[in-house]
Amino acid sequence: MGQSPEAPSLVAEELKRAWRELRGSDASPARVAIAVALGLFVGSIPIYGCHTPIVLTLCLLLQLDGLSAWLAANISNPFFSPALLTAEVQVGAYLHTGGLLPLHDLELARETGFSGVMLYLFTGAPVLAAGLALVGGLLVYLLLALKRRYRPAAARQPYRLADDAPPWWRATERVASRYAPSHDASTPAQRSRFHYVRIKLLSDPVAKMVTDLGGDLGHVLDVGTGRGQLPIALLELGVCRSAHGIDWDETKIDSARAAAAEAPALEATFELADVREAELPEADTVLLMDVVHYLSVDEQNDLLDRAAAAVRSGGTLVVREADTEQGWRSWITLAEEKLFTLLRFNVGARVRFRAASEIVARLTECGLKVEVLPAWGRMPLSNVLIVATR
Repeated sequence: MGQSPEAPSLVAEELKRAWRELRGSDASPARVAIAVALGLFVGSIPIYGCHTPIVLTLCLLLQLDGLSAWLAANISNPFFSPALLTAEVQVGAYLHTGGLLPLHDLELARETGFSGVMLYLFTGAPVLAAGLALVGGLLVYLLLALKRRYRPAAARQPYRLADDAPPWWRATERVASRYAPSHDASTPAQRSRFHYVRIKLLSDPVAKMVTDLGGDLGHVLDVGTGRGQLPIALLELGVCRSAHGIDWDETKIDSARAAAAEAPALEATFELADVREAELPEADTVLLMDVVHYLSVDEQNDLLDRAAAAVRSGGTLVVREADTEQGWRSWITLAEEKLFTLLRFNVGARVRFRAASEIVARLTECGLKVEVLPAWGRMPLSNVLIVATR
């Protein structure tokens, strides 16, 4: 599959957004000083290999300047680490014994032993780290405050999507913003939802494939809707008139309802219910996205039958599932889904994939005309889109 013409500019947009996120939402002396203090504290703790992910994760959640924090965390570089570790051991020794550890005394060093040195190190490290963070953060604050007094800095501008961005990207941005309505001052949970929805819609080819089915999708019924980002995206793009979503995860349904209610409110409702028992109202387009495999085979057949019966004349049933007849792709997909279910990221009783041909046969028996499309994009998965029309 060739690269689309707009791909280079979209990559540039993502890099621009990543840079904005890394630098935080506020470049005030206080917040930069806090970022530096955080970097110094984390970088001084002897957890080598973990400094960068810890610092950047905390900065993204707290909207601090990740670049400044990362530079400060490099206090544990190979040139400075020996002196830093020695100072931490000495601080720990002083706290435990009231005196410094004479490192030149080999006999005393043997008596202290490796475990004793480690005890001193991990006792002294957080104490010294706190001191370095306090001093470093204070110095940075004073220097930046003095600089701002004589040379005021321009306010850091919030990220703004390019005017020539494709309609799908602009719709994705609007949908994601509904999950974090006050993005610049949002909580870590809101920011996590914002980025999850963006990445999910942009990276998962099925969302774009559904929007490209063509024509007016009319009233959409999304069974197993999750956070509701797909029907909300369809409404934002104007390819459907109204939507109703059903899911058994209360947290996700609450998130979907809040997103749909954001101004301007959308013609969308979301219902907390078990798809095995929920009544499926008639709709022009019925969606079953990654929900069938959470059920037993008998329950799958029952849901497929009820979903097919809910499709109005001239309407469409769209099923996205992993096909078990795609070789190595099928094995990777099964492993991924089992992991997410084990971690409770997805709420489901079981993972029971089946061949797409079995689903096709079932829907054909229901009187639908069926087409199967690859839906894995550039991912090493076995997802297919089963489009059945009445």
